[in-house]
Amino acid sequence: MLASSAAFNSILVIAGLITGLALVRSGLLKKGLWTATLTPFSSIIGSGFLIMAPLLASIVGVYSPLAILVIVVLAYSIGHVIRFNILHVEPRIASGELSRPCREIEYMANVVLVLAYVVAVAFYLSLLSNFLLSYLGIDSQVLERSLTTAIILFITAVGYVKGLAGLERLEAYSVTIQLAVILSLVLGLFAFGMTFLNGHELHFEYPQRDLSTQFRMLAGVLLVVQGFETSRFLGDKYSPEIRVSSMRNAQIISGILYVVSVILLLPVVQHINLVHINLSDIIGAMAPVAVVLPVMLIVAALMSQFSAAVADLGGGGGLLRENSRQHLSTRNGYLAVAALAILLVWEADILEIITLASRAFAAYYFLQTLLAIFYNYKDSPPLARATLANQALFVALAVILAYIIVFSIPAD
Repeated sequence: MLASSAAFNSILVIAGLITGLALVRSGLLKKGLWTATLTPFSSIIGSGFLIMAPLLASIVGVYSPLAILVIVVLAYSIGHVIRFNILHVEPRIASGELSRPCREIEYMANVVLVLAYVVAVAFYLSLLSNFLLSYLGIDSQVLERSLTTAIILFITAVGYVKGLAGLERLEAYSVTIQLAVILSLVLGLFAFGMTFLNGHELHFEYPQRDLSTQFRMLAGVLLVVQGFETSRFLGDKYSPEIRVSSMRNAQIISGILYVVSVILLLPVVQHINLVHINLSDIIGAMAPVAVVLPVMLIVAALMSQFSAAVADLGGGGGLLRENSRQHLSTRNGYLAVAALAILLVWEADILEIITLASRAFAAYYFLQTLLAIFYNYKDSPPLARATLANQALFVALAVILAYIIVFSIPAD
């Protein structure tokens, strides 16, 4: 068996170490485009990387690869809207030339997104604390909230003292660990899949639902791959061109990882409970693949929550700076987001309100799409092919996002 083979497990560990070392020694961590890419990439990967395969399997079973492909393409299309606005709408905001209705839409969108970031930071780090304490056999809500608060304060202190560069360094280390583990995971799952296909068939036991319910659940899953918009709020360090490239790179890399991981995880997730998905069950299911993978995935799970929270705290701070018309510094923006996140950690049940955060992200994308529609209609060459193509895409996305806001439901 591959799982018990010492040579196979050693190969996976060595592959992970070589990947991590190569990333550190390659000099990528010091290059502007790569460091700018890390922020949206961290947020996109977040907790979704491990949960996406079982989540889709619980909704559509063997059609999960097709579902993730559609979700990734749709998310990339929404990213095109944000990139369009960075290049065309953002300069109008800076110069004060944006019309009043558009300014109001932009302001409303930013308010919605700030609230979404606050919830996201609290959720990611609460999940990290819960998972870590559960793994250690500790069941204490007070200790969990205290640990979450301590992590928020640590990240905020780094951001306040070191600025965006300090947060990027935290992201760089955590994402490097994630990518090293992901490579080992892909290698292990590929080898396991080749073995599995010899004489086995996929079979999923998941709740049977009507097509309308499945679509509503898939609409909610789209928001698992949110986070690319964080590039929008790195303007105090990076040019519009760098931010556009960073978002595009992050979406392409994370999209490939999502599609590959969902395909390779199918033989594994069919053996876990798809009615009540638990992260610990996913990690435990890796034992038949390779003995070392559960331990490596524990590290990856912790790093993914941490890096996603860092990215969203950074995005929230930059957003507050922009919304205050530069009166509030990015560093003070970090403090404001952190304070609200800590309040949320102690006063609310994060799992109950995360659905509201998902709708808030969808609302932000919807409002950004409206901005793109208005600008494209008024300020782009009316009969140009690019103008017509963009307008058709923007209108279609606005309809889809409106559907998500109104009808999306969480998978149960």
